Amino acid sequence: MRTVEDDLWIYFGYPNEFWRNKCTVCREKVGTLKVPVPECIDCWKVEIWSQSPWFVEEMVSAGYGSGDGGADSYGTNHNGRLPQPGGGSCIDGHLGESWHPGSLSGGQDRLYWLAFELAARYGSAFVAKVSKHPLQVVRTGEPLAQYPCSPTDNLLMIYATSVKEREQIRQAVCHALGLDASAAADIPVRRGCWLYDPILGPWQSWEKR
Repeated sequence: MRTVEDDLWIYFGYPNEFWRNKCTVCREKVGTLKVPVPECIDCWKVEIWSQSPWFVEEMVSAGYGSGDGGADSYGTNHNGRLPQPGGGSCIDGHLGESWHPGSLSGGQDRLYWLAFELAARYGSAFVAKVSKHPLQVVRTGEPLAQYPCSPTDNLLMIYATSVKEREQIRQAVCHALGLDASAAADIPVRRGCWLYDPILGPWQSWEKR
């Protein structure tokens, strides 16, 4: 499993020449043209916040803790390992006994487990990043009601290039968590980068493809 990291993120599927070139061209075009360009329009982010109502509710109902974000959400019943929905996971083969979720917040260890689980299942096709620290919650995606109420939270962001791929990722998240497929609609998504919204306007108003 290939990952790289900096002070803020752990990256999956990096370095990735396709996305690096796509982002470079996007910045150059937006800076010059000031309009949504194909590189923006064909860019989707699936946002999994650790305190999103859907995520907290589903994990609590599955028996993975109180959902209050405390370090004891998983306790010691898992012998210091991350929980394994569906009866097992190949994640232990990558992380082994050195991975102790008790040293992380309850929400953060849930996201780490999910990120490594998806990376183990989908390999280089999984392009994503998971925060190492809580980030400012920027509520620009949909559904808006599924964003955390807190000003900061941990985030797993997964990249897609089309609506079809975006929906496949949402379904894959539900499958990894052992959730009903209907829960996919609760996972927030947005188009392009929110930093460009002051220039390009709300992404919901862009040309649809």
